[in-house]
Amino acid sequence: MGSKSSMAGFGCGCLASVVVLFIVFCIMVALFGALSGGRAVSGGDGPDGAPSFVETWVAGGGAKSPKVARISIKGEIESDGDTSFFSPVREATAKGALERIRYVTDDDSFDGILFEIDSPGGGVTESDELAHAIREFRESDTDRFVLVLMGDMCCSGGYYAAAPADYIMARPTTVTGSIGVMMNGINAAKLAEKLGVESVPIASGANKNMLDPLRPVDPEHIKVLQRPVTKLYDRFVKVVAEGRGLSEETVRRLADGRVFVAEDALEAKLVDGIGYEEDAYDKLCELAGADDVRVYRLDGEGGDLKSLLREIYGACSGVAGGIRSAVRGGGVRAECIFR
Repeated sequence: MGSKSSMAGFGCGCLASVVVLFIVFCIMVALFGALSGGRAVSGGDGPDGAPSFVETWVAGGGAKSPKVARISIKGEIESDGDTSFFSPVREATAKGALERIRYVTDDDSFDGILFEIDSPGGGVTESDELAHAIREFRESDTDRFVLVLMGDMCCSGGYYAAAPADYIMARPTTVTGSIGVMMNGINAAKLAEKLGVESVPIASGANKNMLDPLRPVDPEHIKVLQRPVTKLYDRFVKVVAEGRGLSEETVRRLADGRVFVAEDALEAKLVDGIGYEEDAYDKLCELAGADDVRVYRLDGEGGDLKSLLREIYGACSGVAGGIRSAVRGGGVRAECIFR
């Protein structure tokens, strides 16, 4: 018995060692990518490197029923950062949604999109790309349609992405709106003066060090930065006005950053209806002009070594991210966001 126990212990020890070494290897790969900043474009098996997906049936039926893709965004709308071999493009991200919208646009078998959005907003460019992709899908065929089903929150950039849809449905508890643009900045000049800390920028021009947190706010810098914020806000208003069939004047009265509960959003014509998933399904049938629709989820292809490595990388990347932040340090970055 002692010999068997020893052998079993030895076997478990070897297995544990292999697992630990493999995890260490993945952490080293993640750390190398994090510290080097190297990025590679993630491609798929579709034409010209475009991603391909596995279509998984999730609702509806009837082989001849109109075909609908279920595409989701959950969380902040932002770029996915590093997209290396090991880094997956997760489904419910802005990039994951964008790739899926483009995929179904190129696939003539799809008639519609059920676009589920649960987001507080995010990046200007990412939100605009999603709205543009939705318009392209609709315009690719006169019979194609898009229904947005809002989640707990569909604000700012989330609403921007939703605006071009044929029909927007809020849930009874949805909070939406927050139409506007902002640029964040923190100024600690007075605190720095008390501490004897001084910023010494070496800049190529008077406006290159705008929003320096350790120098007093320059009113001229505020004027310079206000222009892009205003221009992006004007574009946001135009996207909402065109998507919702409202005048820009009407949208501007609503677009002061306020949020709306579902009933108020319906009254303001920011949404078309209030309901649950089953109500969205009934509306899909109505938009399709059919008694039933087939709803499919688009899954990334898996089951291979690359997918396995990506899963392990995902578990390890948080460690690398923390080390990267510690090595590179913090800083102030000015960017316009829909939030």
